[in-house]
Amino acid sequence: MSDEKKIPAYDSESTRIINPATDTLKIDMELAKATDPVLIIIRGTPQGKKYSLKDAQYVLGRDKSADIQLQDPNVSRHHAKISKTKDGLEIEDCGSRNGTYLNDENIGIAKKTLSKEDMIKVGSTILKYLPAGELETLYHTNLTNAASIDKLTNLYNRNFISDVLEAEFKRAKALHSPFSIVLFDIDSFKKINDTYGHDGGDVVLTAIGQKIKNSELRERDMPGRYGGEEFLVILPGSDLQQAAEVAERIRNNIATHQFNYEQSVIPVTVSLGVATLNKDHASATDLYKAADKALYESKHTGKNKVTLAPEPA
Repeated sequence: MSDEKKIPAYDSESTRIINPATDTLKIDMELAKATDPVLIIIRGTPQGKKYSLKDAQYVLGRDKSADIQLQDPNVSRHHAKISKTKDGLEIEDCGSRNGTYLNDENIGIAKKTLSKEDMIKVGSTILKYLPAGELETLYHTNLTNAASIDKLTNLYNRNFISDVLEAEFKRAKALHSPFSIVLFDIDSFKKINDTYGHDGGDVVLTAIGQKIKNSELRERDMPGRYGGEEFLVILPGSDLQQAAEVAERIRNNIATHQFNYEQSVIPVTVSLGVATLNKDHASATDLYKAADKALYESKHTGKNKVTLAPEPA
């Protein structure tokens, strides 16, 4: 299940036709190199607002004189300060009433160096930090960029959906909000390729991409092709039962669909595993492994079924 990605040499002095499968990603990477470090409001007003951190120092607070003014009554007038150092950017509290939290820990009087995707909480507002040159900064401005799309299924590709999984996992941990994923693959896909050829397999993959999209996903739910015949659906704000319902809709939509190729009807089913964020998950990888284990259970107990990862007692 390799994720093929070939990036051609980039020639900024010439004008040429763009191959969207390769060159668009290269262009995005070049654009990302020029991006400044940013803070993005992920809880608060206005949600999604980005603040560029290109200057030497920024004060976060409620006062009009603050460099980053936050509309939050629980934020002090001059709450926290972010400064450039030789090691990057560091944050310190400015004697605020409610304290400054980094990844859910009160920093007290310490100065803390910021790392990629750190979550900063001031008052009731949570901001995510992204350093300079991050491709994910572009993700926050354009979720439909061609470089993020798998051309066969028209779902998000592995690189992009992996980045989203990491980002949404950290967001859910910081916000203490529900977060679930559905992982599934096509049953006996090798047999489909062996019987109908890779063109027949591609027809199945393309149709499955559409069946996933037709499974009553919400706007913020994000489906992606994670590998050759493996798919991942990211469900922010969904608990285990809600995710199980999504998984069952996907399973049923695929099992009841008639996959036609030339003069043949290809029987297709999928096996699914569902996992939701819990206290035992220290990383997005832990959550993925829980869903993968549930998927394995579905695969080895009959296929064409949904298995839920157990929740901690």
